[in-house]
Parts: sequence; C-alpha cells; structure tokens
Amino acid sequence: MGLKTIALTGSDGGELAKTADISLIVPSSITARIQEVHIIIGHIICEIVEQTLCQEQR
Repeated sequence: MGLKTIALTGSDGGELAKTADISLIVPSSITARIQEVHIIIGHIICEIVEQTLCQEQR
C-alpha cells in the first residue's frame, strides 16, 4: 500500500525498531520514562497536524 511505519520503542528498540521505516527509540529501560517521552511525541505530532490543518483552511 506504500505506507510508512513509525515505531515508538524503548531500551534498544528491539525487533520492532528493526522492522519499522522510522524508529523513535527512548534509550531507557524504565517503562514510566519511556511512556512519558512517547506521550510528548504524541502531543508534538498532534500539534503539527493541527497547525497543518489550520494553514490549509486559510
């Protein structure tokens, strides 16, 4: 289908990081720290999408 995959992982990325087109790896073994960074990444993605959509409506 021509889709690109993005993996949000922690530690060393594991097998998922090897199979994704883009891997965003949080270099920590502490689950809470990894999740906190993943939440921030999600917020950044949402902000970019909102800014893009708002520009298109102008």
